[in-house]
Amino acid sequence: MGMAVQTSYGFSFPKGVAGGLYDLSAHEVSTRQGEGDTTFGVGVVVGTNKGIDVKAPTAASTAADFEGVVVHNSVMAELDMDNKLSIASKRTVGCLHHGKIWVKTGENASPEYKERVFLITAGDEAGLFTTSADTATKVALNAHYLGVSDVGIAVAEFFPAAAALPVSGSAEQNG
Repeated sequence: MGMAVQTSYGFSFPKGVAGGLYDLSAHEVSTRQGEGDTTFGVGVVVGTNKGIDVKAPTAASTAADFEGVVVHNSVMAELDMDNKLSIASKRTVGCLHHGKIWVKTGENASPEYKERVFLITAGDEAGLFTTSADTATKVALNAHYLGVSDVGIAVAEFFPAAAALPVSGSAEQNG
């Protein structure tokens, strides 16, 4: 007696998940506290308490304000009744400073391999990532895409920023 087995399926999954690490290559994730609601795979900037808080970018945000991407494995969260995922304000989150990660892309983003990554800093898509061709208010980051977008997410590689050193002869150095 034979049994029927389903061998084909009519749906597919994206290759990754927003905020998920792309691989286990060198990366740095710092612990921060969310200032306002956030979600996985979005870019955040320095919050009120530098080195402690992170928040969604605003039109006044610069590339120097960028703290990283909210990492998926940093906090437990569930979808709400509208199928949205939100991490409540004051929750602890991990922010990837450098490494490879799946990021959420804006509606007009069309990333290509090795294309520069931009952070959208204003509007409904603030915190999402895009490309130079997008007309959104954005800032260029020290990062590039590792491939094309897949259902609103793409892999991006973020590079460490050069450390800001005191200027020779400054009051800090002469203390």
